[in-house]
Amino acid sequence: MIRFLGNTTLSGYLYGKGTVASFDKSVEDILITLESAEAYDPDGFHPYYHFHGFAGNQVADDEKFYDLTGINHASRGVNLSVAQLWTPNSGYASTVDPATGATDSVLRIPNLNYDYAGGEKLIIWWLGKVTAETIPARMMGDGYGTSPGQRGINILLQTNGRVGFVLSGATEVYSSNGHKSISGGLHSFGIAISGGGQGGQHGIWVDEEYSLSEGSYTPLTGGIDTRNSNTFNIGTSYPAPARSSSGIATATRALVILRLPASYPMPSVGTLTSVFQQLRSNPGNPILRSAF
Repeated sequence: MIRFLGNTTLSGYLYGKGTVASFDKSVEDILITLESAEAYDPDGFHPYYHFHGFAGNQVADDEKFYDLTGINHASRGVNLSVAQLWTPNSGYASTVDPATGATDSVLRIPNLNYDYAGGEKLIIWWLGKVTAETIPARMMGDGYGTSPGQRGINILLQTNGRVGFVLSGATEVYSSNGHKSISGGLHSFGIAISGGGQGGQHGIWVDEEYSLSEGSYTPLTGGIDTRNSNTFNIGTSYPAPARSSSGIATATRALVILRLPASYPMPSVGTLTSVFQQLRSNPGNPILRSAF
């Protein structure tokens, strides 16, 4: 079984982009080699997963916050002990606010290198607990400035508990914020970004409710080069060498990150709402290839 990556005519028939079909293996192999199609297993994990962590499946002496769908496990910063990771909040992967002095007290996922300007799509869903601070806090990400090496995405928790993000390239662009606070008890948020050189779009969800107007994506300035070689971090957006005290204490129940290629269709708001609702009911169950 294959999925067409673009409009393709085969034996006189037009197969639209995203169409799933079955042919002889030799034909499928040729189409995959030509990059006209990709192998498709509807019951397999989504092929563009970067990370899926679920703390509910882990034990109190695990060294890492494990990736269920690959090998991009979240490693502890040098100042975050195993006890600090698991003991403060049973069933959660916790980080310590870097402002307390132990600056590398966060979790670090291998490099994401999201290419917004190149048209890639990014989908993030988080479930956990966090408390807003008196200044906007860098909650998650890999970007922290406009200089080379600092560019990327920074997920911000505002003082009112609403979540948004900043894309940093040579210049920066700010997203809309979620429609309600995630500060305090158990909450979730979702972010979807579709990039481009001329323009992009984005959406935000809080507790599986879409935050932006009319159930459609909102435009976002294009051309922001977010590529980098940094780790993607939970508890800050700074990589370890920056040694910054800018961050926030977090307790993560689950975190999902998918990075879709530029050629991949952007899932609709409705589709992602359904996916996020399913994640909320079973956050340890990875998204299947057939979801979108």
